[in-house]
Amino acid sequence: STGQVHNGADDNASGSSALIHIARKLRQSPPARTVVFIAFSGEEAGLLGSDYYVKNPVFPLVRTYAMVNMDMVGRLRNDRLLVYGVATARELSGLLDSLNTEARFDLKASGDGWGRSDQSSFYGAGLPVLHLFTDLHEDYHRTTDDWEKINADGLAKVADFTASIVRTLANRREPLTFVN
Repeated sequence: STGQVHNGADDNASGSSALIHIARKLRQSPPARTVVFIAFSGEEAGLLGSDYYVKNPVFPLVRTYAMVNMDMVGRLRNDRLLVYGVATARELSGLLDSLNTEARFDLKASGDGWGRSDQSSFYGAGLPVLHLFTDLHEDYHRTTDDWEKINADGLAKVADFTASIVRTLANRREPLTFVN
């Protein structure tokens, strides 16, 4: 469908809107660490934006605690939330489980930091990462990825949960134990 509009409501306006929601929440009560909010471009062309950032960071990567990525978080179905990168630091699995006691997602947490999204650039640079994702669907990379198909309540729930993850990480005193 070259030459046709692809609105990209889920891929990835959902992640961008969640990012704004989280920034507003954290602004009301800032955590201990600085949180950098970035929307990358060039992901589909080979992680160009995130790759550029890890090579030219605003803050030195040695001072970066972790990277949390939201890519396609707007189609929550049956409260099933996928979180990749849980194996990139020893503490992440327990942290997610404890935060999920309130959110009560059907949480499928797994994996290393590699994948087809921007967290891979950060994992490749030696940082713990998480990638939140509400899974693929029939509108992925199609002209039919429109706003009417977004689960707004689900998107808000994922954004709130991600805000809790970010706040918890930003307030931790102890370092994360990176796993390569």
